[in-house]
Amino acid sequence: MACHLHTGWTRAAIIAALALAACKDGEVETGKVVAEAYGDKLYWSDLRVVVPLAASPEDSAAIARRFIDNWARDRVMLHMAEQNLDKSQVNLEAQLKAYRESLLTFAYEQALVAQNLDTVVTGSQIQDYYDKNMANFQLRDNLVRVRWFKFRDHDRRQVKRVDQLWRSNDPEDLHKLELLLARQGVPIVDSREEWLEFGALQQQVPLRPNNPTDWLQRQTKVTVEDSSGTYFVNFLDHRLKDSTTPIDLVEPQIRAIIINQRKLKFVERMREELYTNAVANKDVRFP
Repeated sequence: MACHLHTGWTRAAIIAALALAACKDGEVETGKVVAEAYGDKLYWSDLRVVVPLAASPEDSAAIARRFIDNWARDRVMLHMAEQNLDKSQVNLEAQLKAYRESLLTFAYEQALVAQNLDTVVTGSQIQDYYDKNMANFQLRDNLVRVRWFKFRDHDRRQVKRVDQLWRSNDPEDLHKLELLLARQGVPIVDSREEWLEFGALQQQVPLRPNNPTDWLQRQTKVTVEDSSGTYFVNFLDHRLKDSTTPIDLVEPQIRAIIINQRKLKFVERMREELYTNAVANKDVRFP
Protein backbone atom coordinates (compact mmCIF):
# COMPACT_ATOMS: atom_id res chain seq x y z
CA MET A 1 0.00 0.00 0.00
CA ALA A 2 1.34 3.41 -0.92
CA CYS A 3 2.29 5.75 1.87
CA HIS A 4 1.68 9.52 1.54
CA LEU A 5 3.32 11.88 3.99
CA HIS A 6 2.84 15.62 3.67
CA THR A 7 4.70 18.34 5.54
CA GLY A 8 3.41 21.89 5.52
CA TRP A 9 6.79 23.47 4.97
CA THR A 10 10.16 22.41 3.67
CA ARG A 11 12.67 21.30 6.27
CA ALA A 12 14.67 24.50 5.84
CA ALA A 13 11.56 26.60 6.35
CA ILE A 14 10.73 24.70 9.55
CA ILE A 15 14.22 25.26 10.93
CA ALA A 16 14.08 28.95 10.08
CA ALA A 17 10.65 29.35 11.61
CA LEU A 18 11.72 27.57 14.77
CA ALA A 19 14.73 29.83 15.09
CA LEU A 20 12.41 32.81 14.70
CA ALA A 21 10.05 31.38 17.30
CA ALA A 22 12.93 30.92 19.76
CA CYS A 23 13.88 34.56 19.30
CA LYS A 24 10.34 36.00 19.27
CA ASP A 25 8.39 33.90 21.68
CA GLY A 26 4.67 33.92 21.11
CA GLU A 27 4.57 35.27 17.57
CA VAL A 28 4.10 31.88 15.89
CA GLU A 29 0.57 30.59 15.72
CA THR A 30 0.42 27.53 18.01
CA GLY A 31 -2.44 26.00 15.98
CA LYS A 32 -0.34 25.94 12.82
CA VAL A 33 0.10 22.50 11.25
CA VAL A 34 3.76 21.63 10.75
CA ALA A 35 3.36 18.05 9.50
CA GLU A 36 0.61 15.72 8.35
CA ALA A 37 0.52 11.97 7.82
CA TYR A 38 -2.51 9.92 6.78
CA GLY A 39 -4.87 12.56 8.17
CA ASP A 40 -3.06 12.95 11.52
CA LYS A 41 -1.68 16.42 12.13
CA LEU A 42 1.25 17.72 14.16
CA TYR A 43 0.81 21.28 15.43
CA TRP A 44 3.16 24.02 16.58
CA SER A 45 1.69 23.61 20.08
CA ASP A 46 3.02 20.02 20.13
CA LEU A 47 6.52 21.23 19.30
CA ARG A 48 6.45 24.00 21.89
CA VAL A 49 6.03 21.31 24.59
CA VAL A 50 9.22 19.45 23.67
CA VAL A 51 11.49 22.40 22.83
CA PRO A 52 13.03 23.97 26.00
CA LEU A 53 12.40 27.71 26.33
CA ALA A 54 16.06 28.32 27.14
CA ALA A 55 17.37 26.48 24.07
CA SER A 56 19.24 28.41 21.40
CA PRO A 57 17.62 28.83 17.96
CA GLU A 58 19.94 26.17 16.53
CA ASP A 59 19.20 23.69 19.34
CA SER A 60 15.48 24.43 19.11
CA ALA A 61 15.53 23.67 15.41
CA ALA A 62 17.47 20.44 15.88
CA ILE A 63 15.16 19.20 18.66
CA ALA A 64 12.06 20.04 16.65
CA ARG A 65 13.44 18.41 13.51
CA ARG A 66 14.09 15.14 15.38
CA PHE A 67 10.65 15.26 16.97
CA ILE A 68 8.95 15.83 13.60
CA ASP A 69 10.92 13.01 11.98
CA ASN A 70 10.10 10.59 14.79
CA TRP A 71 6.46 11.58 14.76
CA ALA A 72 6.20 11.03 11.00
CA ARG A 73 7.94 7.65 11.16
CA ASP A 74 5.63 6.53 13.98
CA ARG A 75 2.57 7.57 12.00
CA VAL A 76 3.76 5.54 9.00
CA MET A 77 4.21 2.39 11.10
CA LEU A 78 0.87 2.93 12.85
CA HIS A 79 -0.93 3.37 9.54
CA MET A 80 0.61 0.25 8.06
CA ALA A 81 -0.27 -1.74 11.17
CA GLU A 82 -3.90 -0.62 11.05
CA GLN A 83 -4.14 -1.44 7.35
CA ASN A 84 -2.56 -4.87 7.50
CA LEU A 85 -3.63 -6.40 10.81
CA ASP A 86 -6.99 -8.12 11.14
CA LYS A 87 -9.69 -6.61 13.33
CA SER A 88 -9.01 -8.86 16.32
CA GLN A 89 -5.41 -7.68 16.34
CA VAL A 90 -6.27 -4.00 15.85
CA ASN A 91 -9.01 -3.79 18.51
CA LEU A 92 -6.90 -2.95 21.56
CA GLU A 93 -9.48 -0.88 23.43
CA ALA A 94 -10.57 -3.77 25.66
CA GLN A 95 -6.96 -4.69 26.43
CA LEU A 96 -6.06 -1.07 27.22
CA LYS A 97 -9.12 -0.71 29.45
CA ALA A 98 -8.25 -3.89 31.33
CA TYR A 99 -4.63 -2.77 31.69
CA ARG A 100 -5.64 0.66 33.02
CA GLU A 101 -8.03 -0.88 35.53
CA SER A 102 -5.33 -3.29 36.65
CA LEU A 103 -2.85 -0.44 37.17
CA LEU A 104 -5.35 1.61 39.17
CA THR A 105 -6.32 -1.35 41.34
CA PHE A 106 -2.70 -2.25 42.00
CA ALA A 107 -1.80 1.34 42.91
CA TYR A 108 -4.72 1.54 45.36
CA GLU A 109 -3.82 -1.80 46.93
CA GLN A 110 -0.19 -0.73 47.33
CA ALA A 111 -1.26 2.52 48.99
CA LEU A 112 -3.46 0.66 51.47
CA VAL A 113 -0.71 -1.87 52.17
CA ALA A 114 1.81 0.91 52.84
CA GLN A 115 -0.60 2.60 55.26
CA ASN A 116 -1.88 -0.42 57.16
CA LEU A 117 0.40 -3.47 56.87
CA ASP A 118 2.25 -4.59 59.99
CA THR A 119 5.86 -5.15 58.91
CA VAL A 120 7.30 -6.02 62.32
CA VAL A 121 8.49 -9.65 62.37
CA THR A 122 9.70 -11.01 65.70
CA GLY A 123 12.47 -13.52 66.26
CA SER A 124 9.98 -16.09 67.53
CA GLN A 125 7.90 -15.73 64.34
CA ILE A 126 11.01 -16.28 62.23
CA GLN A 127 12.00 -19.31 64.31
CA ASP A 128 8.49 -20.77 64.06
CA TYR A 129 8.45 -20.42 60.26
CA TYR A 130 11.95 -21.88 60.04
CA ASP A 131 11.01 -24.90 62.17
CA LYS A 132 7.93 -25.61 60.05
CA ASN A 133 9.66 -25.19 56.69
CA MET A 134 13.14 -26.64 57.15
CA ALA A 135 12.74 -28.74 54.01
CA ASN A 136 12.69 -25.51 51.98
CA PHE A 137 16.07 -24.38 53.27
CA GLN A 138 18.59 -26.89 52.00
CA LEU A 139 22.25 -25.99 51.56
CA ARG A 140 23.72 -26.07 48.06
CA ASP A 141 27.31 -26.00 49.35
CA ASN A 142 29.18 -26.91 52.50
CA LEU A 143 29.44 -24.06 54.99
CA VAL A 144 32.23 -23.43 57.46
CA ARG A 145 33.18 -21.12 60.25
CA VAL A 146 36.93 -20.86 60.13
CA ARG A 147 40.00 -19.05 61.44
CA TRP A 148 43.14 -19.17 59.31
CA PHE A 149 46.38 -17.44 58.43
CA LYS A 150 49.16 -17.79 55.89
CA PHE A 151 52.77 -18.04 57.13
CA ARG A 152 55.16 -17.03 54.35
CA ASP A 153 58.44 -17.88 56.11
CA HIS A 154 59.95 -21.00 54.48
CA ASP A 155 62.35 -21.70 57.37
CA ARG A 156 61.28 -25.18 58.49
CA ARG A 157 62.19 -24.49 62.11
CA GLN A 158 60.01 -21.38 62.15
CA VAL A 159 57.14 -23.22 60.50
CA LYS A 160 57.45 -26.03 63.07
CA ARG A 161 57.47 -23.52 65.93
CA VAL A 162 54.33 -21.85 64.58
CA ASP A 163 52.65 -25.24 64.17
CA GLN A 164 53.43 -26.20 67.79
CA LEU A 165 52.02 -22.97 69.16
CA TRP A 166 48.98 -23.17 66.88
CA ARG A 167 48.07 -26.72 67.91
CA SER A 168 48.52 -26.03 71.62
CA ASN A 169 45.49 -25.65 73.88
CA ASP A 170 47.46 -23.49 76.30
CA PRO A 171 46.20 -19.87 76.16
CA GLU A 172 49.77 -18.68 76.82
CA ASP A 173 50.99 -20.47 73.67
CA LEU A 174 48.18 -18.98 71.62
CA HIS A 175 49.13 -15.53 72.91
CA LYS A 176 52.77 -16.16 71.90
CA LEU A 177 51.55 -17.20 68.45
CA GLU A 178 49.57 -13.99 67.99
CA LEU A 179 52.59 -11.90 69.02
CA LEU A 180 54.83 -13.82 66.60
CA LEU A 181 52.40 -13.34 63.74
CA ALA A 182 51.94 -9.67 64.57
CA ARG A 183 55.71 -9.07 64.48
CA GLN A 184 55.86 -10.60 61.01
CA GLY A 185 52.79 -8.75 59.77
CA VAL A 186 50.71 -11.91 59.28
CA PRO A 187 46.95 -11.21 59.39
CA ILE A 188 44.52 -13.73 60.88
CA VAL A 189 41.30 -14.22 58.92
CA ASP A 190 38.54 -14.90 61.44
CA SER A 191 35.01 -15.81 60.26
CA ARG A 192 33.76 -17.32 63.51
CA GLU A 193 30.81 -14.92 63.48
CA GLU A 194 29.65 -15.74 59.96
CA TRP A 195 29.20 -18.71 57.67
CA LEU A 196 31.44 -19.05 54.64
CA GLU A 197 30.86 -21.33 51.67
CA PHE A 198 33.62 -23.92 51.50
CA GLY A 199 34.02 -23.14 47.81
CA ALA A 200 34.75 -19.51 48.68
CA LEU A 201 37.35 -20.60 51.23
CA GLN A 202 39.01 -22.75 48.58
CA GLN A 203 39.54 -19.65 46.45
CA GLN A 204 41.73 -18.26 49.25
CA VAL A 205 43.30 -21.43 50.66
CA PRO A 206 44.50 -24.34 48.45
CA LEU A 207 42.34 -27.03 50.07
CA ARG A 208 41.50 -29.68 47.46
CA PRO A 209 39.81 -32.70 49.07
CA ASN A 210 38.22 -35.22 46.70
CA ASN A 211 35.01 -35.29 48.71
CA PRO A 212 34.65 -32.07 50.72
CA THR A 213 31.47 -33.23 52.49
CA ASP A 214 33.13 -36.32 53.96
CA TRP A 215 36.46 -34.57 54.52
CA LEU A 216 35.03 -31.68 56.53
CA GLN A 217 33.45 -34.02 59.06
CA ARG A 218 36.90 -35.27 60.08
CA GLN A 219 38.76 -31.96 60.25
CA THR A 220 39.45 -29.43 62.96
CA LYS A 221 42.96 -28.10 62.28
CA VAL A 222 44.59 -28.47 58.85
CA THR A 223 47.84 -27.23 57.32
CA VAL A 224 48.48 -27.03 53.60
CA GLU A 225 51.37 -25.63 51.59
CA ASP A 226 51.93 -24.00 48.25
CA SER A 227 54.88 -22.16 46.70
CA SER A 228 54.11 -18.99 48.64
CA GLY A 229 53.89 -20.41 52.16
CA THR A 230 52.01 -22.55 54.67
CA TYR A 231 48.32 -22.13 55.48
CA PHE A 232 47.09 -22.88 59.00
CA VAL A 233 43.34 -23.51 58.97
CA ASN A 234 41.21 -24.02 62.08
CA PHE A 235 37.68 -25.24 61.33
CA LEU A 236 35.42 -23.98 64.12
CA ASP A 237 32.10 -25.31 62.79
CA HIS A 238 30.55 -26.65 59.63
CA ARG A 239 27.22 -27.39 57.94
CA LEU A 240 27.16 -30.01 55.22
CA LYS A 241 25.70 -29.73 51.75
CA ASP A 242 22.04 -30.82 51.52
CA SER A 243 21.55 -30.26 55.25
CA THR A 244 19.36 -27.48 56.64
CA THR A 245 20.65 -23.94 56.15
CA PRO A 246 21.48 -22.15 59.44
CA ILE A 247 18.67 -19.84 60.45
CA ASP A 248 20.85 -16.72 60.56
CA LEU A 249 21.56 -17.11 56.83
CA VAL A 250 17.90 -17.32 55.82
CA GLU A 251 16.48 -14.88 58.37
CA PRO A 252 16.12 -12.00 55.83
CA GLN A 253 14.44 -14.37 53.37
CA ILE A 254 12.02 -15.66 56.01
CA ARG A 255 11.23 -12.11 57.12
CA ALA A 256 10.36 -11.17 53.52
CA ILE A 257 8.20 -14.31 53.12
CA ILE A 258 6.22 -13.59 56.29
CA ILE A 259 5.61 -9.97 55.28
CA ASN A 260 4.52 -11.03 51.79
CA GLN A 261 2.10 -13.58 53.25
CA ARG A 262 0.61 -10.86 55.45
CA LYS A 263 0.33 -8.61 52.41
CA LEU A 264 -1.57 -11.22 50.39
CA LYS A 265 -3.95 -11.92 53.27
CA PHE A 266 -4.47 -8.20 53.87
CA VAL A 267 -5.30 -7.51 50.22
CA GLU A 268 -7.70 -10.47 50.10
CA ARG A 269 -9.45 -9.33 53.30
CA MET A 270 -9.56 -5.71 52.10
CA ARG A 271 -11.11 -6.72 48.77
CA GLU A 272 -13.79 -8.77 50.55
CA GLU A 273 -14.61 -5.96 52.99
CA LEU A 274 -14.89 -3.37 50.22
CA TYR A 275 -17.14 -5.64 48.19
CA THR A 276 -19.35 -6.46 51.18
CA ASN A 277 -19.73 -2.76 52.03
CA ALA A 278 -20.52 -1.87 48.42
CA VAL A 279 -23.28 -4.51 48.29
CA ALA A 280 -24.66 -3.37 51.65
CA ASN A 281 -24.73 0.25 50.43
CA LYS A 282 -26.42 -0.87 47.20
CA ASP A 283 -23.52 0.47 45.14
CA VAL A 284 -23.43 -3.01 43.64
CA ARG A 285 -26.78 -4.49 42.66
CA PHE A 286 -28.01 -7.53 40.82
CA PRO A 287 -31.39 -6.60 39.26
